[in-house]
Amino acid sequence: MTWTPLRKRINQLPLVIAGPILRRADNNVVTVWIALKESRTVTLEIFDTNKRRLFSGSRQTTQFGTYLHIVAVTAKTSSNILLHGENYLYNLYFGHGETLSQPGVLTPEGSLKDITYPQYDLPSFAIVPRRLDDLRIIHGSCRKAHGESLDALVTVDKMIREALEQDPKKRPHQLFLTGDQIYVDDVADALLFMLMDASQTLLGWSETLPDVKNTEELNPGKRNILATQTAGLTASFTKINTICCLAKSHLFTLGEFLAMYLFAWSDVLWTKPEDFPTYEDVHPDAPRSGKDRTSFKEEIGYLQDFQTTLKDIRRALANIPTYMIFDDHEITDDWFLNMAWCDRVFNKPLGRRVLQNSLLAYAVCQAWGNTPEQFEQGKPGDALLKAAEGWLASLGTNAQHEQEIALRIGLPSVEDIRTSLPRRVTHTESSLKWHYTVIGPEYEVLVLDTRTWREFPGKDFDFPALLSAEGCDEQISKVVRPQNARVTLVIAPSPVVGLPFLEAVQKTAKSVAETLGAAAWAFDPEAWGLEETAFERLFARLALRALPAGQSRVIILSGDVHYSFAARLQYSAICPFQSSKNVKTELVVAQFTSSSLKNEVKGLGGSHSLHTKGFVPFRIIKYIPTAEILGWENKGGKELEIGVFYTFVDNTVQHLPWRLKGSPAKVNLVQERDCFRALQITKKPEWWYRIDFLSAKAEDINKPRSYHSEQSYFVKAPLPGQDRKQPLEQYLSMARNHRDYLGKKGKGKEVVGLNNIGEITFEFVDGKEIAVQTLWWRLESWEKGKLLEPFPLTRCEVSLVFDDQDYPMNEVLKEIKP
Repeated sequence: MTWTPLRKRINQLPLVIAGPILRRADNNVVTVWIALKESRTVTLEIFDTNKRRLFSGSRQTTQFGTYLHIVAVTAKTSSNILLHGENYLYNLYFGHGETLSQPGVLTPEGSLKDITYPQYDLPSFAIVPRRLDDLRIIHGSCRKAHGESLDALVTVDKMIREALEQDPKKRPHQLFLTGDQIYVDDVADALLFMLMDASQTLLGWSETLPDVKNTEELNPGKRNILATQTAGLTASFTKINTICCLAKSHLFTLGEFLAMYLFAWSDVLWTKPEDFPTYEDVHPDAPRSGKDRTSFKEEIGYLQDFQTTLKDIRRALANIPTYMIFDDHEITDDWFLNMAWCDRVFNKPLGRRVLQNSLLAYAVCQAWGNTPEQFEQGKPGDALLKAAEGWLASLGTNAQHEQEIALRIGLPSVEDIRTSLPRRVTHTESSLKWHYTVIGPEYEVLVLDTRTWREFPGKDFDFPALLSAEGCDEQISKVVRPQNARVTLVIAPSPVVGLPFLEAVQKTAKSVAETLGAAAWAFDPEAWGLEETAFERLFARLALRALPAGQSRVIILSGDVHYSFAARLQYSAICPFQSSKNVKTELVVAQFTSSSLKNEVKGLGGSHSLHTKGFVPFRIIKYIPTAEILGWENKGGKELEIGVFYTFVDNTVQHLPWRLKGSPAKVNLVQERDCFRALQITKKPEWWYRIDFLSAKAEDINKPRSYHSEQSYFVKAPLPGQDRKQPLEQYLSMARNHRDYLGKKGKGKEVVGLNNIGEITFEFVDGKEIAVQTLWWRLESWEKGKLLEPFPLTRCEVSLVFDDQDYPMNEVLKEIKP
């Protein structure tokens, strides 16, 4: 078979080219996103499971090209008609008698099987239950089309399908995609070839990019110089057969960004796997042999794996409320990394255009569904859509529309950032806000924007503060906490509590790079813990939101790092950092990280290493890392005397003052453990916290027996509350590498470094409430080279009880704790 361009296939494709994707779903409002190849007024109608119509809403699509029309349509009613814990259905109408079941709308024959489950003849969803203990939340991040292995996002389809077969009230209620939903800076050459072709057909024209004089440099695999020098961007390293490729196929044009979303969420625009473009199609002038051909073939294999799961993923996204937030790869790698990055990119016309195009595509494909109220008439999002439509109609030549787009997406200038005090990314009331909240009956969700509310303290290459003081005000302190909220969920794309070993590597890399006069780009030096002011401020603000009750429980859901783990933080303060309030407050935090959906990496330093080795891969220390921190604000950062330490001089005991510098001033008692008999803390800390990194639960599983059968490898996963032992034993018996389910020395796994997705539930165990993260990932079947279905293999429990006896206080700390 041969590659066929989209222009020769577009007339045979259905009206719907991507979606429907169910976005927000509350008691009185539901939003669905969809992309069409023709203009329509789309009506969304909501039904109960008896097909009784409840309410509806309509909206006209926005035209982005000849064959690309997008809308996030919202159905709204004034009363809370939709009941907690109940299932509902929806349908879409396109005028002229067209519905989803009309032939040629979703499929040629008019079938809805691609987006429905057997129990219902329409797409369905559940409103979150009234009780927190019945809530089932899914989260994941980092989904690269040509990433290794199979896509873990397909797990959501299995979760919904099996729950509807057994107990529809236990279906997953919400899906949070916490960053890097697409990779625009690390694109397979063959995929860029297809995206360029799709962009030309869908939009009907090709965008002229600033400072691009030789269009040959826009060909797949040829874009590195344009990306890194002309645009000033950094980009991911992709290691394929020991060849490192940097920005070789970075997306540039708006059409490419929009096409990437369509390819990521739907199989409609793809050709059959056997019809993928060949090496000769993509690189017609390249030599007939060499490592590049080998890399190309490997990328094609991963793209084919990606495509095989798209149909099931499309069905899942049509049937679960889905909430999204960007990290850097939707825009470009290292987006707003530090002040030096801002200087380099914002002063280059091509750099600004790439940021403009990527943020506009994010607004249309992700943010519109997150906050549809911002896109109502007269709001910044509505103005953005009109400006985009005008700019596209002018074939990218209307400067006034382009300025309006920059305003509405909040694209700052270097001068804006440098002249603000402190240096930070600036915002106006006229621009879209990317952060938002989601409210449930007994919980709240704060979805943080940790990219465009950054602060750049210190030197130009110093670590960034992922959330400025102003950002904390806007996204945390000013958000009214519901009185009935038992827990606060925080979506922070990067783990707030990161692995100490890796953060130490990042600090060392930055120090070495500075010594050599270089920048440590490849080490992604932007973890929360690398900039202590922002780290301490975040927990202080979260703790203060607990007032007047005095105690709060926070669940942080993160991704980004391409491995998954769990940690617990216990916090107490009498004067939280940067607070004028002298009040006692307590906080318990569960840090749950799930990454990647499709971007695991083999080899030394890749996620597979952590999967095998755990928290401390090189066994420098013998225990799971913990920390016990005492903190003082110490305004001004001068020397602060906190106690005394004892030493021997000429066989005589002498005591010397123990002083700290900096603001905040902190000491880690775990690091000082060898000195406990030789020190005394006399100044009472203003706050204290303990961090524990947790292994998965070591479950009582019988030794699996080998399972050989000609029938398909399949086992139903246990639903929340059901016994795990029997189905887990059955699943492990089908895996040739069943021992990999466990961690080191047969204990519970510390880190999952294979493609995975996280499930969050709340339970009572042994009389105390716990938050649970269950990681779904795959083992290998007995059929060589094949993987089993994803399964809930790794369960980690975090106690939400503040003074839990399983986390005893250090003896030295008991006398000085706030």
